[in-house]
Amino acid sequence: MTHPSQTRSVVILAAGDGTRMRSATPKVLHHLAGRPMLSRIIDVAQHVSSAPICIVVAPHTHQTIQAICATQHVYVAQQERRGTGHALLQALPALDAVAGDVVVLFGDTPLIQHSTISALLADKEANGAALSILSFDVPAPHQYGRIVRNDAGQVTAIVESKNCTPAQSTIREANSGIMVLSLVWARAALPRITPNPLTNEYYLTDLVAMAVADFGLGAVRALHAADPNDAWGVNDRSQLAAAEAMLLTRTCTALMASGVTIPFPQQVAIAPEVRIGADSVVLPGSVVMGQTVIGDACVIGPHTSIDDSTIGNGCVVPHSSIKNSTIDQNSRIAPYTTLVGVARP
Repeated sequence: MTHPSQTRSVVILAAGDGTRMRSATPKVLHHLAGRPMLSRIIDVAQHVSSAPICIVVAPHTHQTIQAICATQHVYVAQQERRGTGHALLQALPALDAVAGDVVVLFGDTPLIQHSTISALLADKEANGAALSILSFDVPAPHQYGRIVRNDAGQVTAIVESKNCTPAQSTIREANSGIMVLSLVWARAALPRITPNPLTNEYYLTDLVAMAVADFGLGAVRALHAADPNDAWGVNDRSQLAAAEAMLLTRTCTALMASGVTIPFPQQVAIAPEVRIGADSVVLPGSVVMGQTVIGDACVIGPHTSIDDSTIGNGCVVPHSSIKNSTIDQNSRIAPYTTLVGVARP
């Protein structure tokens, strides 16, 4: 078993082709509420680790992803894409840490929250586990790997859907793929994974049986995601739209809890980065994106677009388009106004 450590490394696996997107744009760069999916995963990674983030990419997407997601991260091109186990193995030499934990995230799971990863890290540390997996419940039958537990509730294996027995096929607890594992053990265990006989690929799920064999029952933890949408993967444009709807719903829910009035939350789009003060109202048809800050007691909309702008307290902005602009407090913007790059007192 591992000993608790505050050292954390993060690897984001983002080398998939994303063929179901039917796009020349790499899947992880498709936008969700105004930003690339991968950028949102990087935000989560930076919340849980101060170390440089390691991102595994395909060779043909390397330059494009690096240009969009910044150069301060460490990029590893997976020359042969032979599964998740192979991808993580390629990343290990790029990690500066020699001990502690490594968090494994995926570039196409944009709804994961940093609070969930923090809970996963805490669960692993509290139980001295070698490996902790984020699981979630879905109705059976489903196509995810099943978390198999013994009568004591200890994790014994992950069984892929196609390999399930009739009894295992009814298991609702599924593997998200997101995990935390001991870095020292990962360096020793990953080279021991053998290729799957059907696909000739190396899978991280094999680590479960290896950890149990190396350390005994209790070496592997599976923590249920408090919000099952945290594990939601995006493979096509329909799933991208569904993920964006969920992200926007989360944002509106949090804003309303903080004192913002949104009479019809299904009819507005507000990015998670947006900040809105108490007693402000956002009316239907409004889209608020980017690093926008709206003060207290404002009325936004209906049908107003605001992007990367600052709106002072007490402003009224109906039927307008505001981009890269600043509006002073207590301003009343005439309907159908367009402001771009304007500082308006």
